[in-house]
Amino acid sequence: MRFVSVRSLAIGLLLAVGFLSACTSTAKDLFKGVDRIVAVGDLHGDYDQYIKVLTTNGLVDEQLRWQGGKTHFVQLGDVVDRGPDSIRIIRHLMKLEKEARKKGGRVHVLIGNHEVMNIQGDLRYVHPGEYSALITENSDAVRARYIEAVFKHRVSIDPTLATNPDLVMTGLKKEFPLGYVEHRTIWGPGQEMAKWVASHNTVIRINDSLFVHGGMNPHTEYRKLSEINRQVRRRISASFDGEDISNSPEGPLWYRGLAKNGADVELAPLLEMLEFYDATRIFIAHTPTHGAILTRLDGKVIMIDVGISAYYGGSLANIVIEDGILKVMHRGTLVPFPGDDLPVQEYLEIVSELEPADSRLRRYVQFLDNQVDREKELMSPGGVN
Repeated sequence: MRFVSVRSLAIGLLLAVGFLSACTSTAKDLFKGVDRIVAVGDLHGDYDQYIKVLTTNGLVDEQLRWQGGKTHFVQLGDVVDRGPDSIRIIRHLMKLEKEARKKGGRVHVLIGNHEVMNIQGDLRYVHPGEYSALITENSDAVRARYIEAVFKHRVSIDPTLATNPDLVMTGLKKEFPLGYVEHRTIWGPGQEMAKWVASHNTVIRINDSLFVHGGMNPHTEYRKLSEINRQVRRRISASFDGEDISNSPEGPLWYRGLAKNGADVELAPLLEMLEFYDATRIFIAHTPTHGAILTRLDGKVIMIDVGISAYYGGSLANIVIEDGILKVMHRGTLVPFPGDDLPVQEYLEIVSELEPADSRLRRYVQFLDNQVDREKELMSPGGVN
């Protein structure tokens, strides 16, 4: 694929320090006795929505400084791509991590597949605003040198390109916008953003709950959380173009089985896996819902990627676990989580009422209501033809 060769070339030409050795730092991944947890799914470059999550949950003050006390704030990965403000969010998260620890709290930014994609050079979903945010007064000259180097490299592979250099150069300018080189300079393996991502975990357990971006595949061999985290951290800290735990569809950053497969496939192995990790449930992101936090597989899987970013419609919801009680913060209103005392349909009706009239969630709930009405019609006398 083209992005692989371009990424390799960019690193060889521009990153003077080259590839660093695999990251050997570790991060604690087991936490007990946490009284309050706030967890949110994919942010995808939407800074305003990110700040709303922090403020509606009382995690920051008016100056956006940590005021969450001993709360553990969990962001389940995919801060980047699809929106323009990923770096702005990351810079604030870096600051918040330090502030929270000083107050006895924690900020856990888990690794998502899109962070790894940026590190490994898969830039298909990078928003143009991400490049623009990195433009400096030297960007024109930097890009010109880079494009010239790429041109020479490609001509060395295919000499026929030299017969129409203006056309080739025009294409290269579209391929590598202003800010592209700066983006690769901070996101390439061993560089600032890559090192920051690699200092974090892929999966953690807080109290009796697992948190991971994509999902833990219950059909594979169970390994200690520390081993999984160490392996992902090592892979994204070095040059590697093949398939491994960091980019495999069966790995924890990509696995969608818990979000999509039926109970006949997933439930039994999931229960066995949760027992292995001494957990009662698992929180996942990665696979967007219709705008509400949902539960599946007998309540053992909780899907919290509601599509917060503008790209997905700007839903706004996160998980709050306080003194062991699970609730949903939906657009600033704390709502009981669906269970024995609150059927899912009733829960969806409650949270949809908090939504704008044209939201995805309202349309989804209306669709469900229409299905119920249709079933009642078919079951009524004379309703079946």
